[in-house]
Amino acid sequence: MPRRTIVWSVLLFAGPFAAAVSAQSHDDVAKKLAGMWRLVANPQRMADGTTKAGSNTVGYAFFDAAAGHMCFLSMNPDRPKWKSGRPTPEEAVSAIGGIGAYCATLEIHPQEGFMIRHYDINQNPNAVGRTTKRWYTFDGPDKMTLRVDSSELTPPVVETLYVWERVVSGH
Repeated sequence: MPRRTIVWSVLLFAGPFAAAVSAQSHDDVAKKLAGMWRLVANPQRMADGTTKAGSNTVGYAFFDAAAGHMCFLSMNPDRPKWKSGRPTPEEAVSAIGGIGAYCATLEIHPQEGFMIRHYDINQNPNAVGRTTKRWYTFDGPDKMTLRVDSSELTPPVVETLYVWERVVSGH
């Protein structure tokens, strides 16, 4: 048998098995997501090829994906501190602008590798009721990366990632 035929035979035979190994069920993904995660990086790639950190670099996400819910809190650690115990209007606006917060219902698409988040609560009142898409990858049991769908990016940003480490397991 020619070598080329052997290679194609192996690929055709192994192909379905490789797909079965990489394919995950909704329950598999829900178990991997379950728990509390700490944000460890938020890189953004720009159109010119440079990379910068997103502004809200401290964050936590809580997933109960089996029930279809999650919440997220983040902040910019470099927000200006208030000059006194009571903020000026400008200081209050700055403080609010440096916080990200929402809770959402989840719709997991395990075969495609993404989740849709339907915002129930959001610090931005215009976002309540909207949906967003995040592509997920897991690197072992305690590291996850969420990539913002390209349709949600604003130029010159061409890629935004959220890299997470598990703090508490949900199972």
